[in-house]
Amino acid sequence: MSFPNYITLSRIIAAPILWYLIYSGNKQAFAWLLTYAFFTDLIDGVIARKMRRVSALGSKLDSWGDSITILSGLAGLLVFEWELLKQYGVIVSVVFALHLLQLLLSLWRYKKPSSFHTWTAKTAALGIGMFMLITLHFGFYEWLFYISIGLLIADALEETILIFMLPKWEHDVKGIYWVLRSE
Repeated sequence: MSFPNYITLSRIIAAPILWYLIYSGNKQAFAWLLTYAFFTDLIDGVIARKMRRVSALGSKLDSWGDSITILSGLAGLLVFEWELLKQYGVIVSVVFALHLLQLLLSLWRYKKPSSFHTWTAKTAALGIGMFMLITLHFGFYEWLFYISIGLLIADALEETILIFMLPKWEHDVKGIYWVLRSE
């Protein structure tokens, strides 16, 4: 296993600790460990490309790490910012349903989760990560919430369309534009 994969693995290993911090009510430690997890998400792929160690395993680990980190962050927000998020429950539920639909379609079509890593997905991850971290560290900003929601919707829609465009499972697809361009 390569060094970048160990970075990704550290993000996956952080998840049980994040959940313990949620359970124990330690918002500050949770926020800082989540900051670490999001930072490793930013650097693992960059390091893999610089070291020429990009692999299918790394892509799969990154997808699992992304999902676990986002899920942990959302759980933390639900616990630590419940009253705030309750106001936006319908919007959050719709976005969650779109991503769940995309996952189910991928499992139906490919028999495994997609691992497209599109530019839209990367931008959405950055947006939701910034929203979570800023909310946990500094407080809620509604404009940032709506930007994050818009990015997450765009990501879910693009990945759903890609599932129907790509007959076989592929990892590291840049997006619809690049798939169309390569045809």
